[in-house]
Amino acid sequence: MAKKFNVKVDEATCKGCGICVHICETKGGKNLRYGQKRTLLGGALPEGADKCTGCRWCERYCPDFAITIEEEQVDV
Repeated sequence: MAKKFNVKVDEATCKGCGICVHICETKGGKNLRYGQKRTLLGGALPEGADKCTGCRWCERYCPDFAITIEEEQVDV
């Protein structure tokens, strides 16, 4: 069984600082990007495409614990 990884952003907790986007571009799988939606503080909410590698760098570096990576089993 293969695994698929989904990035979940808690919109109530995320302040849109962009640390996750930066760390994904430098250490991760280049999956996260700035989205069109805004946080309550005016920052851009990150969004991910369907190519998350599951490295969890964004989850580790988020200062507000607003990102979680969910794993799901998929049949190949």
